[in-house]
Amino acid sequence: DEVLLPALERTMDIHNNQRHRHILRATILSDAPPHVIKDVINRFPDSINTPDCSGKYPIDIAVQHGLTWDGGMEDIVEAFASAEETTELNVCSKHGVKWENGMVNMMQRSHVVDIVERMEVSTGLYPFMLAAVGEKYSYDLGSIYHLIKSSPKLVQHFGADNVEEKFSGKRKRSFVEKIFAFAIFK
Repeated sequence: DEVLLPALERTMDIHNNQRHRHILRATILSDAPPHVIKDVINRFPDSINTPDCSGKYPIDIAVQHGLTWDGGMEDIVEAFASAEETTELNVCSKHGVKWENGMVNMMQRSHVVDIVERMEVSTGLYPFMLAAVGEKYSYDLGSIYHLIKSSPKLVQHFGADNVEEKFSGKRKRSFVEKIFAFAIFK
C-alpha cells in the first residue's frame, strides 16, 4: 500500500487524463482487500462519484460484483453518501445493496428510524420506493420488504385510499401491490 498507491497517484498525474477516476472500479473488480479500497477512496476522492463510460458508479460496480459489507462496501457507501450529500440508507436503497450485505447493518443503526420515513430530496421518493424502482438501479426484494415493514407511518399514509384511487373499479390491492404499482406507474 505505502509504495503502490503513491506510485499509482504519480502515474495518473503524469498522464493527466483523468484515468484515476476509474481506479476505484478497478480496485473493486480485482478483489482488493478492504484497506486498499479505503486507501483508494481517501487518495482519489473524486473516484467515488464519477461514473464510468457505462454510467455506472463505483457503488453500482460493488453491488454487481458482490462486494461484501466488511470487504469495502461500507466504506464505498459512506464515501458515496458524503459526496452526494445524502444518507447512507438512501444510497443502499437506490443502488440495490442486498439486505444481508449491508441494509441489515444500516437498519440496526439507531438514527435510521427517522430516515426510513423521510423522503429523499432529489427523487421525491421514500427509501422503500427507492429500493423498489430497480429500472436504472439494482433492487433487492429483501431490502424492500424490510423497509416497508419498518415504515408503519408510511404504511398508514399510503395504505388506505391514497393509492387505491388509481385502481378504482379493480379489486382491493395489498399494500405491497400498491407500492410496486406506484413504482411502476410513477
